[in-house]
Amino acid sequence: MTIFDYLNSILYTKKEIELNCDEESQFNSFMCNRWISFYSPELCTFINETGNKHISLYQTKQEQFDYYFNVLPQLKFKKINYIKKIKKEEEKDDILVPEFISKKEYKNNVELSKSYSK
Repeated sequence: MTIFDYLNSILYTKKEIELNCDEESQFNSFMCNRWISFYSPELCTFINETGNKHISLYQTKQEQFDYYFNVLPQLKFKKINYIKKIKKEEEKDDILVPEFISKKEYKNNVELSKSYSK
């Protein structure tokens, strides 16, 4: 089974899945938390406040799966889009900066010195 089979069972179909030893290694609670939180902002808050904080209480992965299965309501099917982090393009400067200071700090010092010299 894949993570999407588990998510379909937890969120949409509500068909109970018994995890055996082979499937237990495939169920990953972190990935379930992540994908469930992509469904809506409300579920994201719920997962952060309950699932992530109390993960240590569950002794087996079956208990984790049962918790999600019983607590989360059956939802309408919705395509869950994976949210990627947007990378900011770094400014490309050809400034020679001493090794002991960062470029950002150097720029701030230059701007500060320009404002004092006016």
